[in-house]
Amino acid sequence: MQPLPPLGPTRFRSPAERLLHGLDPARCLDGDGPQAWRRLEREVRCATGREHEGDTVEVGGHSFPDSEVADRSTAPHRGKWHRLARSAEPPTDAELALGLCHDDPRVRKAALGHAAGRNGLLPLLVSRCADADRAVRKAARAVLAGALPAVGDRTVHDLVPLAVLVRPLRHGAGAWDLLLERLGSVPAGILSELADDADPEVRHAAVKAALHHGTFPPDRVAAIVTDDPAPGIALTALRRGGLPAERVAGFVLPGRSPEIRRESLALALRAGALTPARLAGIAAESRDPVVRRRCEEAVADFLAQRSGEAPAADLLDALLANSRSAVRAHAVGALRRAGRADELRTHLNDPAARVRGAARHELRAAGGDPTAHYRAACAVATPAPAAVLGLAETGGAPDLPRLWELACHPDGRIRTAALCGLRRQRAATPEQLLPFLCDPHAPARRAVRSAVLPHARSRPASWLLDLFAPDRPACVRMSAPALVEERPLLVRRRLARSLTSHPDHAVRRWARRLMQQRPKWDVRAGVKAALKLIGGRGVPLDEAIDTEDPDAWAAFDLGVRLLSHREGLGERAGTALCHPVGRIREAAVRAAAGRPELLPLIVLRCADWAPQVREAARSVLLTELRDFGPRTLRTATPMVTHLSGRREGRWAVEAFEAALRDPVHARVRTGLYRHHHLPTRRTAVRIGLEATPPNAAEPARRAAREPDAVLRHLWTDAALAAMAAHGPDAAALDSLLGARSGSVRAAGVTALRAAGRAGEAERHLADPSALVRSCARWLIGQRGGRDGDARAHYLRRCAGAPSPGAVLGLAECARREDSGVLLGLLDHPEGAVRAAAVAALRLLGGPGSRPEVLRPLLDDPAPAVAREVTLSLLPVAGLLPADWLASRTGRGRPAHTRRAAVRLLAVQGSDDGLRAAVAMLDDPEPALRHAALPLLRRWDWGATAARGGLDRRELRELFGRYTSDLPWSEIRRLKVGD
Repeated sequence: MQPLPPLGPTRFRSPAERLLHGLDPARCLDGDGPQAWRRLEREVRCATGREHEGDTVEVGGHSFPDSEVADRSTAPHRGKWHRLARSAEPPTDAELALGLCHDDPRVRKAALGHAAGRNGLLPLLVSRCADADRAVRKAARAVLAGALPAVGDRTVHDLVPLAVLVRPLRHGAGAWDLLLERLGSVPAGILSELADDADPEVRHAAVKAALHHGTFPPDRVAAIVTDDPAPGIALTALRRGGLPAERVAGFVLPGRSPEIRRESLALALRAGALTPARLAGIAAESRDPVVRRRCEEAVADFLAQRSGEAPAADLLDALLANSRSAVRAHAVGALRRAGRADELRTHLNDPAARVRGAARHELRAAGGDPTAHYRAACAVATPAPAAVLGLAETGGAPDLPRLWELACHPDGRIRTAALCGLRRQRAATPEQLLPFLCDPHAPARRAVRSAVLPHARSRPASWLLDLFAPDRPACVRMSAPALVEERPLLVRRRLARSLTSHPDHAVRRWARRLMQQRPKWDVRAGVKAALKLIGGRGVPLDEAIDTEDPDAWAAFDLGVRLLSHREGLGERAGTALCHPVGRIREAAVRAAAGRPELLPLIVLRCADWAPQVREAARSVLLTELRDFGPRTLRTATPMVTHLSGRREGRWAVEAFEAALRDPVHARVRTGLYRHHHLPTRRTAVRIGLEATPPNAAEPARRAAREPDAVLRHLWTDAALAAMAAHGPDAAALDSLLGARSGSVRAAGVTALRAAGRAGEAERHLADPSALVRSCARWLIGQRGGRDGDARAHYLRRCAGAPSPGAVLGLAECARREDSGVLLGLLDHPEGAVRAAAVAALRLLGGPGSRPEVLRPLLDDPAPAVAREVTLSLLPVAGLLPADWLASRTGRGRPAHTRRAAVRLLAVQGSDDGLRAAVAMLDDPEPALRHAALPLLRRWDWGATAARGGLDRRELRELFGRYTSDLPWSEIRRLKVGD
């Protein structure tokens, strides 16, 4: 048997390409229905809509390198014949179809001269009857009129859908009229079918035609309005369907589209089909604001047109009970005309201000006094909130004391009403309203925010800081953060920096959380800060940049230089000091003398690349150090430490270090020990310890509280040196032993021997820090004999009430035979002890660290145990069953067990581990999502592909899901084996 030739890739050709291959027009369509012909026409017109050379218009001009042409003899190709490409005489249907759809009207007209008798081109003739060119349109109608009598009814019915689609066009009625003349009547059945078509354009055209000829009954029109998903079609049916007004009014109800509701309401109002009571009900039920407003206006117009007569009692009661305040207000305005003025006092306490205003107006017209009513209503212990608002709206100065009393009422609604009244009367200053910013009732807080917040924006930062004073009421301190949040981030951070040690826990927590929002000072931030200063908005310097951050000044300096093309750089002192032109910088340095807020920029200019600017800045800085030494050191030392890495920055560093060593500035140096800028703090501590070595108590206390490791080391060494020089200090030793850092505690344990307190070493044998335990064992070992056996101490502790430190300490000095003690601790009720036992067995080795012993602990409920078991099993992960680990990655397991199992599977490199790691990328647990990505980054995808355990398609899906969360710079370095 002869083998078949290999199949090439399938090529799906467009309708226009099929015509070029010589296929009949009916076989070139994509889909059925009239839209297929319209798409064919649009595609050919788009393909031929280009500039043509000379008088020749090329329809074909297409080369066919393959053998997929239906008939090469009939396929259009280059040639001249009345400016129309042709392959033969007479032209084929494919050529004429291309000509009828051509962009050039000359080609379309020429093609119409050969279209007579071609029944396959009748749909295109229908489209040409609506052509934009008058000559083409006229010729197409003549050809179609001559062709229709000669074809059968079936062919004419097939043309109706396309004629319906073309009919709404500007000139599209011609083909429709010709078809109706041929059929003799309107094809109601075809229109009904087209009205249910899936294409909205076809459906819309069919509905228009059916409504024009009146072939749809009212029920069908109503069904279109109700059920058609296209709002335009429903609106067309509603406007042209001729439905009764009562039926149109039913479409105003909720559940319809906004267009249908509004159009139905307009038609019903025009026909007078809605009574005032019905309008009021629609206004209350509808959620459409336009419908509500139009209904309320209609009710108002109805009552205004009958101002000379009283409305019916039942109608008035229905309007008064409406939920819309506008409807109730119009009804209240008609009460006096209806002879029911005695009911006006009831509506004085309406929750809506509009209704209260109408009731007051009518009551005054009837001779009543609304203010007296409100005063009496507010004299009771628990007045209505609306009465309080009414008193504020009508009362005066004599009523203010009562409003202040009600502002402290237990009921939040009454407090809110009283606060709104005080604001309306302008009887409360923003300072008086401050305590209400932390009111437990949210509407009360909202009532005062709009009055207090604008006032707080204009107050200085010192006023905001004073609100946090400990002697202030707690309600004021709790409301102050809301005011601070209205200021820029730099101002908020500056205020919060001095509140991180506030005695109030809530204030302290808020300040520390705010200090964590540290802005990133890069070149872009520097440019933004410079634009704020030169933008003419009057922004202060301390609101544009963080004046206490050296990185901010450096970024600002670079940002100004990048804006050298902008005007106004030399107009402000801050930007002039960073100007790209050296002469302007030099003049700005001399002009900035005596301005402490610009000292960091003067320090920056001390390392300027221009010698003239450097000398001027150094001269100004020396003057500042001589005249205002403490202030200059406190302000400029952070910027000086920032210059230490620059070529010309060493001069300023040496000058400031010499000034800080001066005993006159000892107090300033001590203040810099607490500076928030870490390099400044380190410099001050180093110089201070060199200049005046302190006693042991102070450095020990500072070492115990210091968060920085470098400074802890400096303070600890200073304390030990002081005790070595002046003798033991009990207070200093206790501070070292009570520190949070293990290295500081280890130094304290080592110093116990010199202080004669070596007997306290046993208390530190079970310390959580391995360094402290080691120092304690060394101290015990110096005794010798039985008292110097730390192992015995650990065995006693583990046999009684073990702690994690004691268990780890035993492993650090135990023998192989002690592994039984550690194995017994694997069942301890405390998870921390079990985790320490697993870590101890890993250190000790032996039978206790074998996989069969540790495997059951992977399901331990304590995350610390699972973590230690994972560390112990990682070297032998290849010996673990992959299916056993994979069963522990399901979402029914605890998160720590799943994470441990995936880590072990990743070490194995198994296919199950890859599936589990990729699945964790979409896990609801954030910790698992973060743990899965590093595992996949280290995954050997090439080895997985070469092993062939996964289907190629599945592997690529897993790889695609993994790379979807990666940046492009990382994706392009990855590759999956072919």
